Amino acid sequence: MKKIQRLTKRLGCILLAGVLISSALGVGKLTPHASAAAVDNGYVYYSSEDESLYRVPTAGGSAQMISEYFEGSYLDATSKYLYFFDNEDTSKLQRLSLTEPGALISNFAGDKDILYYQIEGDFLYFMDDNGVIYRSLADAADDSQIKQIANNADTEFPGFSVENGRIFYNVLKNGSNTWAASKSRDGSGNVQYIAQGAIISSTYIHSGPTGTSIMVDTKPAETYYSLNSMVLYTLPVSGGNPKAANAKSPLDMNATYSGFWSNDYYIYNKGVTVDDEDNFVYSKSKGFVIDKNGKSFQLSQSGIVSLADMGGNKLAYVGSNGKGYISTIANGKVTSTKTLALSNVTDVYNLKNGTAAGQIVFFASDKAYAVKADLSLSKLNGVTWDNSVIYNDVSGIYYYNAEDNESLYKMSADGKTKLKLSDGPVTEIYTITTK
Repeated sequence: MKKIQRLTKRLGCILLAGVLISSALGVGKLTPHASAAAVDNGYVYYSSEDESLYRVPTAGGSAQMISEYFEGSYLDATSKYLYFFDNEDTSKLQRLSLTEPGALISNFAGDKDILYYQIEGDFLYFMDDNGVIYRSLADAADDSQIKQIANNADTEFPGFSVENGRIFYNVLKNGSNTWAASKSRDGSGNVQYIAQGAIISSTYIHSGPTGTSIMVDTKPAETYYSLNSMVLYTLPVSGGNPKAANAKSPLDMNATYSGFWSNDYYIYNKGVTVDDEDNFVYSKSKGFVIDKNGKSFQLSQSGIVSLADMGGNKLAYVGSNGKGYISTIANGKVTSTKTLALSNVTDVYNLKNGTAAGQIVFFASDKAYAVKADLSLSKLNGVTWDNSVIYNDVSGIYYYNAEDNESLYKMSADGKTKLKLSDGPVTEIYTITTK
């Protein structure tokens, strides 16, 4: 048997939600879902060498200092407020007005110890250490509008996500047994019990045009051995009973933890193990696909370390051998695979830059490349894995320009245009919002 990869190593931090909504390069952030189309009327929140917090419009304009000597993490913002956790007390949700000059930082939700929060649409959702889930208008003037929408949530697995009008979370059924469940996002109606087991983190909840897919660990109490216990469930957008795709043949935990969602599939690494430092070992692994009906087939001769859905039955991915690939799938099998002329490839992303297909970008060594329509490559000069950030619902790539005093720049997803947003040196990009 094999030791399970520790989830905090894989997912950054599964207890806090603010940044898990977006995918940021170089800082261990992942995304469970992406916006259908990018917008360009938000803000970049960043710090400079004076340790102050600034923001600047994503479309360009004057930078504004938000707070001096800022110390916070897991930032997210609305048009009126910035939410975050204080580094000195990560159980208290902090809020800062973005419209009142000289406003002071204050606690939101009083003395509640917060395990997880998410801003979705106009609402803020959060779970406290008593297993109660609340929501409030995110732009509410105070916390008097906080409303309880669920209770008996399992605080051992606090990750949740609001998808297709419902909140998906873990509940303690009969006070002790962990079940994956859902409920109306406003708290009305009954709890829908999906399956006994746990949604290990919000990254295992994936929404698509036809419904929501969830990967459930049916033996969540096991934290050392990699068991065959991961079952894929799907639920239609219109509601209805959950359907188990592979109840009779659950996936291995390590295989699943090292995997990725696409629009139509879950991609996993059969045969992956972990070393003594909890790093995935891909030497004997191969990439496989499972669809929503439970059918599995092989995608790659090597393990898959990064993947992006291109649409049109095409998947772009990085093999554990350091090569980049684009495969076409039809009728439950791979019909063609193109190996790109790249070496030492580490990551691939699909930038949803306002088009249905988006823009595929591969990162290799200290360079980045956009994939053209004919599958040839265009180098993105100045962009590297270490200096850049990508958010799925914001167009472009944001990066520190080493050739201009680490100033903040934005480059279009295809690399054809770039815009200087602020003078450097920028030391960290905290978050990018669409409001």
